[in-house]
Amino acid sequence: MPDNQTEPSGAFEAASADGGVHFATKKTGLNSAEIWEYDAATNRTSRDVVADTLRALTAPDDFPPIEAAIVAGDRVALAVDPNVPDVDAVIEGVLRMLRSTPAEHIEIVVWDEATDQTLQRIRAAAGEHTVIPHQSDIRESLCYLAADVDAEPIYLNRALVDADFVLPIVAIRPFNLSQRRDLTGVFPSLSDSATRTRFADKISSGVASSPAMKSGNTIAEEVPWLLGVQLILGVTANSDGAAGEIHAGTLEALAKRITPTLRRPDPVPPAAELVVAALDGDAQQQTWENVARAADAALAYALPEATIVIWSSLDQPPEGALLALDHDDKAPTDTTQHGDDSETLPPRDRFSELARTLKRVAEKHRLMLRSNLPREVVEPLGLGVIESPHELANLSRHFQSCGVLRAASFAGGH
Repeated sequence: MPDNQTEPSGAFEAASADGGVHFATKKTGLNSAEIWEYDAATNRTSRDVVADTLRALTAPDDFPPIEAAIVAGDRVALAVDPNVPDVDAVIEGVLRMLRSTPAEHIEIVVWDEATDQTLQRIRAAAGEHTVIPHQSDIRESLCYLAADVDAEPIYLNRALVDADFVLPIVAIRPFNLSQRRDLTGVFPSLSDSATRTRFADKISSGVASSPAMKSGNTIAEEVPWLLGVQLILGVTANSDGAAGEIHAGTLEALAKRITPTLRRPDPVPPAAELVVAALDGDAQQQTWENVARAADAALAYALPEATIVIWSSLDQPPEGALLALDHDDKAPTDTTQHGDDSETLPPRDRFSELARTLKRVAEKHRLMLRSNLPREVVEPLGLGVIESPHELANLSRHFQSCGVLRAASFAGGH
């Protein structure tokens, strides 16, 4: 565990050159009597992301080298979590490896929370290969996979269902394993809008974390099996939000790697009265999705009635259900139709699930946000506002203990 530290002085480095965040705990000027930083999932740093990706795919855990899994004429689909640290370098490494195989066609499917900047980086790394941003409410971009336990249809991105070999590329989030979520990131992120809404409802009611399928697994665990996912490439972020460890392997093998990080026999450092959850990493981490992940992750480190500060460079204005975050009634539903393409799929408000998460956290704790948004935009949401390191330092004076959770977007679930 990290050593406690009470050094309050020094300059503060708030933002990195790429529009992200670097939260240097010992230089923040925090003034609580006790200050500590919680462990990140890894303390390593990849010095050559492309080379480490190649090594991981050459010698996966409990799986042969990827060349042995792909035969002539295969269609390969990469299912990409855009929050993967150094995602463009990771994709470059994957494509270098795939060029040594007889794969005939490669498509890259990206979760719909990718920023424009991240999509540009992915397209640059993809070269001649097709990049498909997922659209969960456009029927023609989806394909039926199976029915869930309630006999409701599950659709996934068509490129995944049509592929002979699907390789998920995901940021490793131990929370997903502890909550029996899909470690591949395919479900629900690359499913249809109706399925995503149903699954979000089950998560909020606690149903999704209990056995729900005939196999004894949750629907989230069963979808990758139905899709035929054999291999995963997982990237673990360090406290700077950069690529730390890169491993490939089967679902079971990666779960074994993650499991030790879920064991916390040592109660030091303890939960704190003030928790600063920082979105360390590049501009892709500065999204509302990652604000919600960080807020959810901070719950595990916050004492009852603690104050939680999300430290970010967020500049995306709130939309949809987020605008009703401070109200009991729901935000107006987007009734925009997509013509024949959408058929019976409901338009998706990507912010509804995030609003639900933030509201749940705000009901238990005082929730504050440091962002690049104006105060008059954030406060109507019911969130407190921190505008500077100086304000954070002043706030910390009112708390005996302050815990810092860096790279917090990787500590919460997808």
